Amino acid sequence: MDETPITKCNIAPPLTYLINGSWNAVNASAGYDCKTRCHWRKDDRTNFIGNWNSTPGPVDCEFLEAICLKDNLKVYGYMHSQIIPTPPITPKVDVSKLQQYDVTVILLDSLAHAQALRSLPRAISYMTSHMSAVVFPYVNKVGENSRSNGVPLWFGKSLEKLDKSLFDEEDVTVDWTHEYMCNEFKDNETSIFNEFRDYGYKTLLAEDWAEGTLNFPNCKGFDNPPIDHYMRPFQNALERPHHGEFITRNHLSPGNLTREHHNTLLEYLSKFMNAYPNEKKFSWIWASHLGHDSMNGFSHADNDFYNFLVKHREKLDNSFVILMGDHGPRFGANRKTVSGELEVHNPFLGISIPKALRKTTEILSLMKGNAKKLQTHYDTRATILDILKYQSTTNFLDTEILKIPGEKGFSFIRKQPDTPRNCKTMPIPIQYCLCKFNRTTESIHSDLAHSMAKALTAAVNTELENGKLQSRCIKMEYSIILSLDRLDEKFRGSILYTIVVEMKKPSNAWFKANIKMLSTGELKVLGIIERVNEYGQTAHCIKSEYHRPYCFCRNQINVFYAQDRKKKRR
Repeated sequence: MDETPITKCNIAPPLTYLINGSWNAVNASAGYDCKTRCHWRKDDRTNFIGNWNSTPGPVDCEFLEAICLKDNLKVYGYMHSQIIPTPPITPKVDVSKLQQYDVTVILLDSLAHAQALRSLPRAISYMTSHMSAVVFPYVNKVGENSRSNGVPLWFGKSLEKLDKSLFDEEDVTVDWTHEYMCNEFKDNETSIFNEFRDYGYKTLLAEDWAEGTLNFPNCKGFDNPPIDHYMRPFQNALERPHHGEFITRNHLSPGNLTREHHNTLLEYLSKFMNAYPNEKKFSWIWASHLGHDSMNGFSHADNDFYNFLVKHREKLDNSFVILMGDHGPRFGANRKTVSGELEVHNPFLGISIPKALRKTTEILSLMKGNAKKLQTHYDTRATILDILKYQSTTNFLDTEILKIPGEKGFSFIRKQPDTPRNCKTMPIPIQYCLCKFNRTTESIHSDLAHSMAKALTAAVNTELENGKLQSRCIKMEYSIILSLDRLDEKFRGSILYTIVVEMKKPSNAWFKANIKMLSTGELKVLGIIERVNEYGQTAHCIKSEYHRPYCFCRNQINVFYAQDRKKKRR
């Protein structure tokens, strides 16, 4: 399957440019009539939009929409970006004696460890060979989707409870409920961006979709973002109705300019790095379009990330560089395979440290040792905070274990506790656990199998009932059992099973769950039930992201069966 949009493009250079704060058109003499207008952030979902201006010259915005007409027809649309440096600020913390370095995070949505090695060989090889990067093969996700992994990274807070009943321990409740996550602005919460600003850093956040990690599908996010350079107006212009012109909103679609969504993030990041040559910088880009909907989307972008690393080699030699995924591919044919079940829980992580620290400290040796252990996003967050707050006070020479108050993880750049690192001792929901037990395949036709399928189905319907969504979503009924495995290890007399079940039409949803059978024969569904196959727009009638995997909207049943009858007549 060809997942390289560039092969479908009519290669054409941009007709407009934005350089050193001024815009101009490159083909003004070729009969084009070009004009631009600024976009500023009003809120996370809305822009202030300026008036059209046909006179080339200076602009005072970071995001500039340009369109060109020929013979009164719109033939060109483009979104430009630039960095307008903000004035220096006085740090809230005394940094005069700190050894500070830049921190650059490149997160690729849905990038699994093994997938990254297959798809980004040139970029990863460059990082390991020329930047002494350490790759962490045993990173375990801590949530189902982007937000439930992003919030632990940015805020250190959990969105999914830890079901500890398998170990006969009390469950650990969530830090933030779905209601709080979505209905309250996060300005009063201390994010990782606040932390870096307090230490005098210039900060950047760029995501390549307008909803964003904190907003999708209907959540508030930030009212006043704690970030100096926030790319959201760019995405709003491309995706929101009544923002960018239609031709602008489609200029990143296949068949247009040789530019993709991830390129716009790298362009903005490059300009940020150049805009502050003498100030410390913390940047985070989150690229969703490349791999969220296809496992094959990353490979054609390998050279783009490689070229970025090479182009900014000198600057990155003075930075901690983190290339990572939030989780692996959640949907697609591979998700239904044994390797796919592993990859979805095993995001990629590679970290390069500043050149000055590679031979003068023990950090590389410590990271290589820690890379052999199970790790989570909480540990990645602890590492970033260690870089900012703690190691910077000792010239990165402290190797002793550090328990950061209020944090759930331990830094990679120092020793970690000797206690076992597994899914019992770490904040990993059991359904995502990478630690594998010996399993025995069980019959899918037994009475026990059907009892478990009923228990799973009942749990799905209970989720919909708890969300008061019965009027909008159909009641699920199971059709067939696809697989049933029993873990050979017993847990204090209880037996753990993993079952995958397909629901009846019209949903045809595949669900996977861990089910514990007590010594009494009672069945208990553990943790969150995973949706294995893609649900797309079939849950469009509800806003709750948590419930969307469980929902098939009632208002599309007639459409589904009409399409099904049409297929059968063929």
